[in-house]
Amino acid sequence: MTGSPVGYLWIPAVDLSAAAAFYRDVFGWEVDEPGQGAGAVGFRALGLIGQLTTELPVGPGGPLLWLLADDLSKALRLVELRGGRVLGRPRRQGGVRYLIQVSDPAGNRLGIAVPAGPPRPQPLVVARDVEASSRWYQELLGLRSDHGGKDYERLVTADGTLVLQLHRWDVEHGHGQLADPDQRFGNGAVLWFGDVADFDGAVERAGRLGAAVVHPPMRNPPSGEGNGPGHREIWLKDPDGYTVVIASPDGEDHEPS
Repeated sequence: MTGSPVGYLWIPAVDLSAAAAFYRDVFGWEVDEPGQGAGAVGFRALGLIGQLTTELPVGPGGPLLWLLADDLSKALRLVELRGGRVLGRPRRQGGVRYLIQVSDPAGNRLGIAVPAGPPRPQPLVVARDVEASSRWYQELLGLRSDHGGKDYERLVTADGTLVLQLHRWDVEHGHGQLADPDQRFGNGAVLWFGDVADFDGAVERAGRLGAAVVHPPMRNPPSGEGNGPGHREIWLKDPDGYTVVIASPDGEDHEPS
């Protein structure tokens, strides 16, 4: 036998309910509900089981356990929301991960490691009415608001992935006005939303919204011209005149040879 993986873990706790909420929400562990007068609750995570227990002394001493998270910002927000503390600032290690130390509600010191992914598009466009535009995109694509307000909006997927940012055209926010009011919004820019599994539903919602259609649903490439991306597209105009493309996943409309 080479090496010895962690098979069972006790984590000291002061308040079992607070500890359960912390580890469940920050790291996605499955944690049992604390029973009346219980001194411990069980948890299950990927490759790990154990208990949160009030039978051990709490504090920051001893070995430092590093736990993985997918989203740095989300993890740190949840740490503080669930009664923990963020200790210092994140630092990048070798260009492959970010490391940050935190404490849980009982004061136990933990490390969080988050992989440093490649750059990803996070488009920001100006809008005359941010709130109206936000509602339009939420209805069309099933996104949700992650900011809200009249000046700026972040639209994210159900798992919190940022898809689109909206900014009121005449608000500077320290970086200057983002658009010339004498120019047509969106000239030369296309907002492309790919891998939309519910393509037919999106087309139906576009009709319900009364969206202006630039190109009705079509195959790319046209039928009989090979497979290429082999998906379907619909081209629309959003409330500010931006061209919006909704595309089904590549291969969704594959034609057998």
